[in-house]
Amino acid sequence: MSVFLVQTNGHEISEDAAPEYIWGAQGPTFVDEPLRHHRYFNANPYWKREGYGRRDAWESATEGDTALLYCSSSVDQYPTCISHILLIEDKQIDTEGALLEFETPVEIEPKITYQEIQRLVDQGEFSEKMNYCGQQGFNFTQVANSDLDKVNELTTRV
Repeated sequence: MSVFLVQTNGHEISEDAAPEYIWGAQGPTFVDEPLRHHRYFNANPYWKREGYGRRDAWESATEGDTALLYCSSSVDQYPTCISHILLIEDKQIDTEGALLEFETPVEIEPKITYQEIQRLVDQGEFSEKMNYCGQQGFNFTQVANSDLDKVNELTTRV
């Protein structure tokens, strides 16, 4: 089993996305994709970009893997925190883009704030890739399995 980090925001897809993404998304906001529609989509050619380990992550994600959902400051209900655990049910990559389908999202309590994430990275309790949380341009990467272990240690599933 592998663990991934997904970052999303609360912006309207129709106002903030490239046309290729708008066509493949269900929306209306980016955070609705994983939380309401149980999916995460990166249009072509964006999923192929090398930054943050995005392409490698898309190529290695499989059914049965887990994703941690980080919500940026524009997500009204869960700003700047890890809020949910997403179990990957299916992955598809085709000419339109890359799509993960999730089981029902599992909310965690307490949420793990941006400040707490940074503290845990600094103390070596989270992997360095968890520093990607909150970075503009980041949206998907593979993280260490121990990151999920730490989330499970610090939270309960609601």
